Amino acid sequence: MTHITSDLTTTKKMDLNLRVMIEPRGFIRIIQLVMSIFAFATTAGFEAVATIAIHCKDFDRDDVQYKFGYPFKLGKSELRVPEKCGNSSDITYKSYTFPFDFSSNAEFFVASGVLTMMFTAGIIFVYVFMHRLYSTNPMTPVVDLLTSGVLSIFWFAGSCAWAQGVSDVKYYTNPANMFPDIDICMDDADVCRTVMPGNFASLNVSLIFGFANCMLWISSLWFVYKETSFHQQIQPPAMIPPMGQQQAPPMQDQDYEQKMGGQYEY
Repeated sequence: MTHITSDLTTTKKMDLNLRVMIEPRGFIRIIQLVMSIFAFATTAGFEAVATIAIHCKDFDRDDVQYKFGYPFKLGKSELRVPEKCGNSSDITYKSYTFPFDFSSNAEFFVASGVLTMMFTAGIIFVYVFMHRLYSTNPMTPVVDLLTSGVLSIFWFAGSCAWAQGVSDVKYYTNPANMFPDIDICMDDADVCRTVMPGNFASLNVSLIFGFANCMLWISSLWFVYKETSFHQQIQPPAMIPPMGQQQAPPMQDQDYEQKMGGQYEY
């Protein structure tokens, strides 16, 4: 008996509430947590290689590679190509860097994902293990609502900016757009050929997750708003007349009573 009592006391102290996780407010937080991890993981872990083929008459085909990835500071990536066509035994290579930096868009997008992951993990803990605080303290749902609104703006701005960033990365890392800056490619237009421009599937997926997160956070605002004191509108009580004061019956048509009254007299 003592053991059962202690278990009940422990459960009350834990304030455990798992029901919230099957409600829209809690269930959507789980989806947001998973989606945020996928969004920043597909961006922060991105690496790609663009391959260029150099065709010279004096030596066989030489494939050179240009490696780039997150945070997309292209100035730190070098492209080494033969300086000019000549004797295959005396080939000198020249390094090229391209002064393009798309790190701000990428890092803001990743930061939005990391902040979302941290917040959703924390608020899920509050939903489950601190339910009494959330339901009794009116400021806790308000903070939840304000933070959700800020993250909604972050995801919208970050996804739009990153969409432009992905487009720019694809353009400036395309070997065909690098040829005008490479001497050996300018000397003979038939020397340089694009073998592979790079695989951007991961970045395309990151954009899908980004805009999906934006829609999730905007839709979650309603479910969080319902928990705030702003949604709890106090209805005014109905006006009840005092005792002893009764409304007079409506006036009846006297002509009608006179016409109908004779029919019911005995």
